[in-house]
Amino acid sequence: MEMKTAAWQLDFFGEAAPVKIDPPKRDPLPDPMYWSEAVREQMIDALISLACDSRRGDNLPESLADCAELLRARMQGKAVEKDDFDMTLGWIFGYWDGALPYAYVCAITGVNPEVLQDIILNHDRLKRDLDEVRRMHCGTLL
Repeated sequence: MEMKTAAWQLDFFGEAAPVKIDPPKRDPLPDPMYWSEAVREQMIDALISLACDSRRGDNLPESLADCAELLRARMQGKAVEKDDFDMTLGWIFGYWDGALPYAYVCAITGVNPEVLQDIILNHDRLKRDLDEVRRMHCGTLL
């Protein structure tokens, strides 16, 4: 890659020095529509591994552990990123699927999908948050 001079800058003592700008780096993967079938299969395998594997060596997938951690923080009244939290609630209840549906992640790893749903439905603050997400997704007749 070749740097191009964008401007000249004078220093305190009058010496001129070029200001260089690095050219933008090329995206390492092209648009997915140009992927070969082998690359597409590898990306699918990597996505499933990312969603279903555990860093701790137990059977709880990281995606579900992250959801549980986010729910716990909200239950304790700690600040959570609203968009992430809303997307998590919507993913758990199937309003949107994300890269992999919640039910699929649970089925692959043998986790009962109703566990997190029951926690949300039985906690007042989480239930109010879910109702807000449901209104956002489904709308209202009023």
